[in-house]
Amino acid sequence: MTSEGSAYGRLRRALDTGNARIALAAAADLGHVGLADALELVLLLLVSEPSRFERAALRWHGRHCREVMDVDFAEAQAVLACLAGLKGARPAAAAHALADLVYRRDLAQASDALNRWGARRAA
Repeated sequence: MTSEGSAYGRLRRALDTGNARIALAAAADLGHVGLADALELVLLLLVSEPSRFERAALRWHGRHCREVMDVDFAEAQAVLACLAGLKGARPAAAAHALADLVYRRDLAQASDALNRWGARRAA
């Protein structure tokens, strides 16, 4: 471990402070980022590097569909619509709807991050 801490510690600090460059580097160092942290990275990219958002959101959606048990077509479609809505006219509403969907799947950390992000957009 370096004086800067573990790769996961760097990722969390970068997500918490909104530093996309450091977050992406730490995520690359980790090799695997959990689904909740990955969603926070997607949200960070939407704000700081919007040109990278859609690809990141699609990758996250694919992971959600693979890693969460028994995702059916309706849920997959709803999650994708909410992700697209984050970039739309009512991003706070989309964030809160997605927060509800992921909370139901025991992704409380992701739900909390979406609710915080949505609250900042609504203010």
